[in-house]
Amino acid sequence: MASKLQEYRRMSEEAQRQLTGSLERWQSFLATASRLYKYPYHEQVMIHAQRPDATACAEFDVWNNTMRRYVRRGSKDCVKGCSQKGLLKNGIKL
Repeated sequence: MASKLQEYRRMSEEAQRQLTGSLERWQSFLATASRLYKYPYHEQVMIHAQRPDATACAEFDVWNNTMRRYVRRGSKDCVKGCSQKGLLKNGIKL
C-alpha cells in the first residue's frame, strides 16, 4: 500500500500531465490559478485537481479565527501541496 506522500506525489504528477493534455484543461487551470494567485504553482495544481471551482483556500484556523467564516461539519479538505520540507495538508506536516 502506497504511503500518503507517494499518493499525493502521484496525484500531483498526474494532475500536471492532464493540464497540458488539452487547451480546455489548461484554460480551466488558469481560471482556478487566477483566483488563487498568491499560492505557488504546485499548490495551485493540487487545488485545481481536487476543486477546480475553488474561490478561496485557507487553513482551518484562518477560516474560523481570522476570516470569521466557519467550516461546516463534514466538509472535506484539500491537500494543498508538497513542500521541500515534506508534505503539507492544510499547513500541517504529515
